[in-house]
Amino acid sequence: MKLRFLIFLIVSTLFAFLLAKHDVTRVGIETSRYSTVESVLERGTFAIDDSIFTTPDKCERNGHFYGDKPPLVTFCAIAWGRVLKCFGVRYLDGDYFRAVYLTGVLTFLLSCFTGWFFYLGLRRRPRMPESYRMAMSVMSVVSTLVLSYAVTLNNHTPCAAVLMGLVLLLERCEETGMTRLRAFLAGIMTGLILNLEFVAGGVFGIAVFVFVLTSVSPRRTENALMYASGAGLMILLEAGMNMVSYGSPLPLYLFTHKPSFTEKNYLTYAFNILFGFEGFFLYMPALLFAGFACASERMRRDRVFVYMMISTAAAIILFAVGTSDFGGWCYGYRFLIPFAPVLLYYIAIWFGRPRPRLKRWKVFRLALIWGVVFAVVGVMNPWNAGYEGSSTPKNALPNHFRNGFLANAFVFCWQTSPHSALTQFFMDRVYGREYAMLYLLMELNNRNDHEGLQRVMEQLQEMEESAGTPENALE
Repeated sequence: MKLRFLIFLIVSTLFAFLLAKHDVTRVGIETSRYSTVESVLERGTFAIDDSIFTTPDKCERNGHFYGDKPPLVTFCAIAWGRVLKCFGVRYLDGDYFRAVYLTGVLTFLLSCFTGWFFYLGLRRRPRMPESYRMAMSVMSVVSTLVLSYAVTLNNHTPCAAVLMGLVLLLERCEETGMTRLRAFLAGIMTGLILNLEFVAGGVFGIAVFVFVLTSVSPRRTENALMYASGAGLMILLEAGMNMVSYGSPLPLYLFTHKPSFTEKNYLTYAFNILFGFEGFFLYMPALLFAGFACASERMRRDRVFVYMMISTAAAIILFAVGTSDFGGWCYGYRFLIPFAPVLLYYIAIWFGRPRPRLKRWKVFRLALIWGVVFAVVGVMNPWNAGYEGSSTPKNALPNHFRNGFLANAFVFCWQTSPHSALTQFFMDRVYGREYAMLYLLMELNNRNDHEGLQRVMEQLQEMEESAGTPENALE
């Protein structure tokens, strides 16, 4: 087991150094955190007024602006930045790219623990081939959007790792009994999820409390209190980080991001975040096989499985009802990323039963390969410019760029072979040449690709001499 863990660390580290990003996009989700990190490390303040990172995701308090993202990831990045600073790596004086890169390396490594926890869970299952366990554990990262987002500083992929860890803990509680210590640890873990993802943390926090309270144990009330104390401790941690940052225990996210119940067709929006242009299952179709697991009487006898599935379904409904921006400028519907490995975990268990049905297994393998392709394309830029639902003006350019996979693939084709048949197909048949060129201008600016911007500007000047550009396209 120690040898396997060592191999896991070595392989994860190699891919972390290979794939981590050296730069930050202009999307507020990234710049909001990095502006706070850079301000604390270089100026000793959480106010981001003078940061080298400009961000739209901020909130004004007492005459200063502060990043509005949940603070846990930011504080961890600050701590890591202090470590880097001890070795002479800073966000100024030419070390900016190195600091961002090494922060991405750490995020990638933490995200890879999703696969390790996945593997530990499958090891508990009897009569399952070791090669199958290892292959599915790798797929939990490389066939889901965990891989796409792990290359940048984010909260979704660490949340996926914590959620898989919670599954392991609850399974242990079912196998050998709920204890006060385990209940306390469960509270800590759901509190961590709350610090990373408000909706997921709220849903799983309530669900696991009920799970602890209904566990077979003579000390249910004591266990429930221990759980509540662990979760409460993590809530106090977040309140404390907010107080240190800007003097209030309330998250700034509550003031800048409010539930959106209007300006959308609920069925259309739900379809597009699950199956449509930003569809969770479009990008990761293998997860649809969770339906077979849910229909299995054998699987439904697993109490942890039932609680995980109900909680995941509840979170999906809340996101469908309470959001309208498709996650903003991002690759796929990012809010559901933490649930992807959990769904795949139970699918792997269902398929790993004795005598799996070969036909479904073949289709499942194709779906996993599809997920790998989509995840790898997402690595190119998980924070790509695109449609933001009700936040996008009617005549704005992003209305024409709704699918992150196609957008990333188009930019990649143009960067590697601008005159190829595939690139011309994207420009003439998919988007239209004028809109395609303007999108390249927007997305390359988002990626800080100055060389690419120069090339696009030259081509745009040539196009302007022969024809005008679409009106209001850059709104």
